[in-house]
Amino acid sequence: MSRAAFALFASVLLNAVMPATAADIVAHRQGVLIQGSIQKGDYARIVQFVRHPDNFGRFARSVFLDSPGGDLVETVKIAHLLEQSYAATHVEPGARCYSACFILWMSGVSRNVSQGGTLGVHRIHVKVDGQPMDPGSERFASIARRVEYYMAGLGTPRTILDKMNATASASMFVISPRWLAEQRLLAAVSYRRGFIDAAQTQCGPEPYAAAVSATAAMSDDEARRWTSAVRNWIHCADGVRASSQQLDGVRIAALLDEPDASH
Repeated sequence: MSRAAFALFASVLLNAVMPATAADIVAHRQGVLIQGSIQKGDYARIVQFVRHPDNFGRFARSVFLDSPGGDLVETVKIAHLLEQSYAATHVEPGARCYSACFILWMSGVSRNVSQGGTLGVHRIHVKVDGQPMDPGSERFASIARRVEYYMAGLGTPRTILDKMNATASASMFVISPRWLAEQRLLAAVSYRRGFIDAAQTQCGPEPYAAAVSATAAMSDDEARRWTSAVRNWIHCADGVRASSQQLDGVRIAALLDEPDASH
């Protein structure tokens, strides 16, 4: 996404209420954790964090998310960096990824939400100079269309976009793995467009979505075999992702060297 496109999102918020504290950006497991509300300046803080060689390796491997959302301009910038880095995104048990955070989750090349973790979306809430914008205005509609276009570009299914638009900004539609399976969306949101095809070419059919959508309970032996198959497939697919990261190294370095990254 171009700088001009970023500017179009200025002063747009996806949260109805904006906490004052910025997100924490810390090493976590073998990756990086972004926790808390996303605020102005967080993109520059992440760039400074990622510029350290050890941290870049972490960021490119896995980004764990636990956030109620926040500033959309910062979110889109961070999402663009995530897109180029080919990172995997995760929501762990007990963590939430709501509102603008959902864009970060969708920007991963592979995306996981663990049992006990939650995703959530709702209609955008727009403020200009601190004042709410009239949801019935043409300007609001134009901004909403641009937000939706960007999310669709990340591969957000139409069904989820419709749920987002139908959910009041003061409410939250929580997206569960079971709902995704029932809507036949689990594979679509779990992997970036194109990546799932490349991974299946090298690793065989993706085993998770079909099993979750099945109605019959597994026996203990079937569950053990399935768990092993999922683990092996994810390991193989992660190798495919890593090989793609090497090809994108120049573009990632260019993003980190952008003149305004520290402003």
